[in-house]
Amino acid sequence: MGTKTIESNGKRMILKTVQIILGGLYVLVMLFYLSVILPEYLTCVDCNTEGAMRTDFLGDSVQCFGDSKVFGRVLFDFSTLTIVGFSVLLVVLFLWRRFKSNT
Repeated sequence: MGTKTIESNGKRMILKTVQIILGGLYVLVMLFYLSVILPEYLTCVDCNTEGAMRTDFLGDSVQCFGDSKVFGRVLFDFSTLTIVGFSVLLVVLFLWRRFKSNT
């Protein structure tokens, strides 16, 4: 066995480890997004009255007032961009690892 094969296997294992860690973080962020951020945003998106209380599709009460509504929108936008970024990064890592294993 040459040193090139050992270095290649080491790099492949590091790439696989990074991919597993990012995948775990992706799952945690996605669970938080789907269970907390998305229901609250969808509940308050069409609320026009100040201080209204609404119930989301999970059965939780949500206050839909000015600051909370704006903060919910910013949090929704930021978390959506984070999830899209994680998705793109994971797809690129998967395709790169697949390409490197074939060569």
